[in-house]
Amino acid sequence: MKHSHITARRSRALGRSLQRGVSLIFTLLALTAMMLAAVALVRSVDSGATVLGNLGFKQESTSAADHAAEVARTWLLTSGADLTVDNPNSGYYATSQDALDPTGRLTTAATPLAVVNWLESDSCACLTTSPATCSTCTRTPALTPVTTANGRVQARYLITRLCPLTGAVSAANACSKPASLAISNAAARGEIRVGNEVRPSETATTPYYRIIVRSVGGRGTVSFTETVIH
Repeated sequence: MKHSHITARRSRALGRSLQRGVSLIFTLLALTAMMLAAVALVRSVDSGATVLGNLGFKQESTSAADHAAEVARTWLLTSGADLTVDNPNSGYYATSQDALDPTGRLTTAATPLAVVNWLESDSCACLTTSPATCSTCTRTPALTPVTTANGRVQARYLITRLCPLTGAVSAANACSKPASLAISNAAARGEIRVGNEVRPSETATTPYYRIIVRSVGGRGTVSFTETVIH
C-alpha cells in the first residue's frame, strides 16, 4: 500500500510538470506571435508615413512648377523681349527645339540630344554619365530660380516657341498655332440671336509656346512638368 501511494504521488507530480512545460510552450508561442504582429504594425505605420511624405513632397513640387509656369507666362506677356530670337539668359528659345532632352536621361554618344543645364549639380546628366555628349549641354533655363514661400522648393523654367525657325511667323516659318480666333459682338457671351449675331474670324498669328519646368524639393526630389500656352 505504501508503495502504491508513492507511485500515485510521483504520477501526479509528473503530470503537473508536463502541464507546466506545455503552458510555457504556448506562452512562448503567444509572445512570438505578438512580437511578429508588433513588428508588422510598426512597418505598416512606417510605410504609410513614407507614402504620405512622398505624396506631400510631390504635391509641393507640382505647386512650385505651376507657379514657375505662371512666372514664365508673365514674362512672355510683359517682358517686351523680342520673341523672334533666342534669349538664353531668360531661358527662352525661339524655335521648338525638337531634339531637346529636358531630363538629360535619353542622350547618348550614338544619338546626342540637346541637354538642358538646369544649373544644378545633378541636372546635366552628360557631365557624369556620358562625357561624349557634354557638348550638347548648352541649353539654359531662366537664370533666376522661382522659390516657394517656405523656401523648400526651387524651380527653373525654359520656354520654347513652337516654330521651326527663328524670325517672324510666315509661310516659310510655319509655326504651330491656333487655326483662327473667333470674335463676337453679342451682348453676352454665349448669347445667340438669329439675324443679329456677327462672328468674323481672323487668322491667328501668335504661335504656341512650351514651358518646361524642373522643380527640386526639400529632400532632393526632382519633377518635370510641361505646359503649352498661347
